[in-house]
Amino acid sequence: MCTTMKTFENLQDIWNAQSISNHKKNTAELIVMAEEHSKKIQLNHIGTLVIIGITTLILITYFIWIGSYSFSFFTLGLALMISSMLIRILIEGVSIRKFESLNTSLPLVDYCKKATAFYEWRKKIHYVVTPIIYMVYLLGFSLLIPTFKTEFSTPFFIYLVVSGYGFLIGFAFFLRKKLKNEMEILAFLKNIQ
Repeated sequence: MCTTMKTFENLQDIWNAQSISNHKKNTAELIVMAEEHSKKIQLNHIGTLVIIGITTLILITYFIWIGSYSFSFFTLGLALMISSMLIRILIEGVSIRKFESLNTSLPLVDYCKKATAFYEWRKKIHYVVTPIIYMVYLLGFSLLIPTFKTEFSTPFFIYLVVSGYGFLIGFAFFLRKKLKNEMEILAFLKNIQ
């Protein structure tokens, strides 16, 4: 029994030593982790910008291709969709610039304050501007539906409606996930200060 207790204590000591060494990171490792995280965030912003940019180019190309420049609900819908995407591109561009301006060589407290200010700004964008942009885009797409119904066959019309609204639903989940990630970062930064 005494041997078993001694073995258990040895195992406990090994376990404790392992958890302590795994949790202690030196400054260089933390800097590397922060730089990798920073690159991931920048790639995320650029990825969003690319997706929105491609969508906008498709919409502009379609608008030019149909050649209908007279006012109609269809052209209004396309204009709403294009303008909402252009505004979103502008916001993502500003976000990239603001994020790149965060100086990682600042002392930790100063960096955290600036990063917190950045994510507070992003929070306002996500909770105020993004829903408006999303609703304008949704309204624009909805204005296209009557024209789609008269111009296309029933199967293709159903495909357009399902894929269009399906994309919007999928994009809403993507935005929700992105918002959750950014709010977790904001909460973490506030805990550091």
